[in-house]
Amino acid sequence: MATKGRIRMLLSFSCFLVLMGHSYSQRDKLLQGGELKDGDELVSAFGKFKLGFFTPSKSPKSSERYIGVWYYKLKDRTSQYPEEYPLPRYHTPQFQSTKVVWIANRNTPILHKSATLRIDSSDGNLKIFPNGENPIAITSVVAARNTSVTLEQSGNLVLHELHSNGSIKGMLWQSFDYPTDTLLPGMKLGINLQTGHQWFLQSWRTEYSPAQGSFTVGMDPNVTNQLTVWWRGQVDRTSGHLLNGKFKLWDASGYKFRYTSNEQEKYFTYSVSEDITSYPMLQIDWGGNLVDDSHLVDDSSLPITPCSVFDEYCESDKRFRMCNSIYYSFSSSFGMMSGDGTKFRESDNMTLDDCRLKCYMNCSCVAYAATNRENDTGCEIWSRGTAFIESNDGNSREIYVEYKHPGFGKNKWWTGIVITLAVAVLMILLCSLSDLARRTYKRKEEKRWQSLMVVLLVPLLCYFCYLAGRKLMAEGSQYS
Repeated sequence: MATKGRIRMLLSFSCFLVLMGHSYSQRDKLLQGGELKDGDELVSAFGKFKLGFFTPSKSPKSSERYIGVWYYKLKDRTSQYPEEYPLPRYHTPQFQSTKVVWIANRNTPILHKSATLRIDSSDGNLKIFPNGENPIAITSVVAARNTSVTLEQSGNLVLHELHSNGSIKGMLWQSFDYPTDTLLPGMKLGINLQTGHQWFLQSWRTEYSPAQGSFTVGMDPNVTNQLTVWWRGQVDRTSGHLLNGKFKLWDASGYKFRYTSNEQEKYFTYSVSEDITSYPMLQIDWGGNLVDDSHLVDDSSLPITPCSVFDEYCESDKRFRMCNSIYYSFSSSFGMMSGDGTKFRESDNMTLDDCRLKCYMNCSCVAYAATNRENDTGCEIWSRGTAFIESNDGNSREIYVEYKHPGFGKNKWWTGIVITLAVAVLMILLCSLSDLARRTYKRKEEKRWQSLMVVLLVPLLCYFCYLAGRKLMAEGSQYS
C-alpha cells in the first residue's frame, strides 16, 4: 500500500512538473542569438501582455505587418460606445480580444510574413530583419554586444545590458519612453529637462494605419498644470487643471493622475486600482477621441455639427469654423469630377477626416476625396464651378459631394413674413411706449435724457429686427 501511495505521488508530481513546464514555456525574453519569427510571441509574466507581429486590418488587401504589444484576453470594462460616438479601433471585430498599446515600426510596415525580430550581434540593438531587405532598427543605443530584451509585466519592452555571466548590468532603452497612441500606468506625458526628450501620444493616421496621425496629446512646456490635445500642431483642447487626481474637463473613471516636477523632468502619470480595471489605458484614437478602457474621456472631442443659418462661421472652435449652411452636407458617391481639384502635399500626411475639415473650412468647396484609395489618406478638394459625374468605370473613385438635405428650406418664405409682421407690431408697440414715456417726463427737465434715449434706441432695435427678418426670408427663398 505504501509503495502504491508513493507511485501515485510520484506520478502526480511528474504531471505537475509537466504542466508547470508547459505554462512557463512561453518566454518573456529575447536573448542574443535568438529570434522571434512572424507567428511567435513574447508573453509577459502572468500573461497580461503579448508582443509579436500583427496586421491592423483583416482585409485581404492589407499585407502590412507590424511589431506591437497588446493586452491579451480582455475580460472587464469593454462596454460598447453609444452609436453616435466614433468607435475606437479596438471595438471593431478584429480587436475584440486584443488592444494594441504600443507599436515598434508604426511608420515602416513590413509587406510580408518572412521578417524576424532579433538582437543585432554587431551592436547589441534590437532590430527587425525583413527577408532580403535592410534591417529596421527599433533601438539605436551605444550598447555592449551582450544584451537581451524583456517584455515586462507592465507591458514595457526593455533592452538590458548583461554581464558576462548573464545577469543584468543595467537598462539601455525602454518602450515606455517612446509611447505611440496609448498611455499605460508607468508611462509619462511631459518633458525631460536635461535631454529635452518629450513624452507624448500621437494618434493613428487612420483606423487601419498605425502611422503617425493628426492628433497629439502631451504637456505644453509653458503650461505645466494641464494636458493639451493638438490637431496638426494647433491647440485643439485641454484637460483643464489637475485637482485631487482628476482633470477638470476630463472624466477617466477611477484613474488617478499625478503631476511631478523636479530639476530633471516634469510629467504627468496615472495609476488605477485593480478593483476598477485590470486593463487600464488612456488612448487618443485616429479621430481625435480620447478614451480610457471603457468610455470617452473628453466629450468635447465629439464630431462637428453644422452652423446655424444666421452664422457665417462657427464661433465655438476655430478648427471647426465652416461656411456651409445647415441645409447642406456631404454624401459619399462613386464617380468623378468635371475638373481638377486642389491636391495637398503627400508630406502633409492628411487623413480623410482632415480633408473633410479642410473642405468645411473652405467656403467654395463642393467636394473632397482621399488621394490614396488603399488607406484613405491624402486630400483633394474641388471648388464651385466643377460638377460631379456619377459613373462606375475604372476611373471612378469615392468622392464626398455637397448636397442639399431634402425637405430643408422648403416653404420657408412664410417664416420671413411672420417675422416681418411681428417686427411691425413690435415697432408700433414700442413707438407707443416711447410716446407715453415722452409725455410722462416732458415736465421734468432732469428726465428728458431718458425720453431721448428711448426715442433713439427703439427705431434702431426695430431696424435690426427688420434685417433679421429679411435674412431669413432670403435663406428661405434661396433653398425653396
